[in-house]
Amino acid sequence: MPLIEMRGISKSFGQNRVLSEVDFSLDAGEVHALLGENGAGKSTLMKILMGVHRQDAGTIALDGQSIAGGSVGEHLSRGIAMIFQELSLVPNGTVADNIFLGREPKGFGWSVRRRAMRREAAKLIALYGFPLDLDAEVGRLPFAQRQMVEILKAVARGARVLIMDEPTSSLTVSEEVVLVRIITELKSRGIGIIYISHRMAEIFSISDRISLIKDGRLIGPMRPAETSVSHISALMSRSTAIAEARGATAAKAGTAALEVRGLNTGRKLRDLNFTVAAGEVVGIAGLVGSGRSTLAKALVGLIPDRVGEVRVEGRIVPPGNPAHAVQAGLALVPEDRRREGLVLDQGLAANISLPNLKRLRVGGNWPAYSRTKADGLFTRFRSALAINARGPRQAASELSGGNQQKVVFAKWLATAPRVLVLDEPTSGVDVNAKAEMRALMRRTAAGGVGVLLISSELEELATTADRILLMIDGRITREVEPGLDEAGLRALLQEELTASKNPVIA
Repeated sequence: MPLIEMRGISKSFGQNRVLSEVDFSLDAGEVHALLGENGAGKSTLMKILMGVHRQDAGTIALDGQSIAGGSVGEHLSRGIAMIFQELSLVPNGTVADNIFLGREPKGFGWSVRRRAMRREAAKLIALYGFPLDLDAEVGRLPFAQRQMVEILKAVARGARVLIMDEPTSSLTVSEEVVLVRIITELKSRGIGIIYISHRMAEIFSISDRISLIKDGRLIGPMRPAETSVSHISALMSRSTAIAEARGATAAKAGTAALEVRGLNTGRKLRDLNFTVAAGEVVGIAGLVGSGRSTLAKALVGLIPDRVGEVRVEGRIVPPGNPAHAVQAGLALVPEDRRREGLVLDQGLAANISLPNLKRLRVGGNWPAYSRTKADGLFTRFRSALAINARGPRQAASELSGGNQQKVVFAKWLATAPRVLVLDEPTSGVDVNAKAEMRALMRRTAAGGVGVLLISSELEELATTADRILLMIDGRITREVEPGLDEAGLRALLQEELTASKNPVIA
């Protein structure tokens, strides 16, 4: 008997039919991978399983007993837990607070037994090997560590069914190894895992069965040994061809768009020196914590203690002032699009307009923001970037991850930057959106813009960048010329890590 059995699940939101008669099952001690494009219905199906949404038709059973119509709390109490792609943590709480959120050990009256809570949280952290400080404020942690807290929170509930929605989207290779070990332990305890990811290599390495959703219908399940990455990609692909990341449109690199000399920050970066030519994509490879995101923020004025010289097309960019950096031609697509790149409850035209308000003004002595001009800017980029949206007033929160990322790209491309800094630009988007993003990077470079690409996906760097810089402990330790594949890049990064006495990346 399956641990979870969903039969004939259908769901519509207004006139939009998201799921059509989907059958999906999960066995105890199994990893069942669920694939599909952003917006295909994967998360909707899982939210129905969690009790967040009610299905319009169909049945759901846990151990043969119907659980259809139950609330989120009821499903959690039955042992069904979900790690959402966008984390559900309390940012001003500690690690221990978040692990036991909603189930804190109580003492006299309503007081929380904090010593007992910290003790149990410490045991969990030690058991699963995550590098977490019990008393650290979660909102100040890097994304990868926040995701670790989310995993521990779900595990601590004693889950029998664990839904993982893009759990490795911001983890390094070494952290992924830890996650795989955790998944193996959970399987050995009879826990069933539904694994949603766009990373094909990890899907084939850890899953027992693979299913995918396309146009609201389920295809599969398939055993990994009975299919291939190319077959799965073909099943997921849209009918229109998607350009390769590297293409004939790539421009020949010209003069320096970005020059960095002696760049330091108080706690992370140390004596960085590099250039990015106009028309060139330069990649930055390194582990989480190596200083990659700090570099991105330092360049655009978000790190106040930056010292050293940053020039855009020969002009010095003063430190600690994002407005001056934008005026100089620097733009940043940040790592966390939902927290740092978008105002989620605002419309798409409003989001794209934010760094472009000066050009959208009308009037003389009493200038005002022109909604008509903003709508025109949105229309232009919706067409140019193939953003799938209803219109300029649609809230950014309603879009799929890939389309949200396109809106962030549009917002900064509209400023006509001379240097575009990209921090994990394809994190958490599907295989088609990844290809579109990578093609967009090349088209942007072909227009004479210097592109600095920061990515934890070595395959992305190997296939998209013209040159790659390896960053270890806040330093650039080596430059890698084009032509190296993912395996070769991994070997070089391991060599640099070993030389610096860092842990292996596996």
